[in-house]
Amino acid sequence: MMIITAFMTLIVFVVTLLSCVSDVRSLRIPNWHSLVILGCFIPAWLATPGAFDGLPQHAAAMGVMFVVGYLMFSLGLMGGGDSKLATVLGLWVGLNGLAPFILSMAIAGGVVGLVSIIISKKKFFKNPLPGSWIEQVQAGRNAIPYGVAISIGAWAALSHTGFLHHQLDEVFNIIT
Repeated sequence: MMIITAFMTLIVFVVTLLSCVSDVRSLRIPNWHSLVILGCFIPAWLATPGAFDGLPQHAAAMGVMFVVGYLMFSLGLMGGGDSKLATVLGLWVGLNGLAPFILSMAIAGGVVGLVSIIISKKKFFKNPLPGSWIEQVQAGRNAIPYGVAISIGAWAALSHTGFLHHQLDEVFNIIT
């Protein structure tokens, strides 16, 4: 049953990478990304509930991230796709991973924001992809692909809680 959890974790990793690419290319994160991440949690938790904290702790973390994401969206600090992505990744990290998730996300967001400032000032790219983050920033708009920071924050939190290491150990045990 551990293989199910490891496989669902791999799918979540791939989808977060797709979210990062999509956010950088178009400043959009498709809704299906969040739905897949949400949908992967259920079989992962059912297959190995011991790999997670209690379900209420994960649901509470999702609720906290929903409120944080909603407030940031309402204040114009985050897009709707970013908010949804943070919410469903909150489900994965649980309450034990929530502080590392938010802290890592904030640090990564600061780095991405700094890169945005540098790109807007230096205009390194001659023909950026139309509608992309780089085009938007070089045109003087305030745009940050925060899905990148959210994804980095979630993976840092999953590593911090030991969940990610445990999943990798299980995969290596299956392989060997």
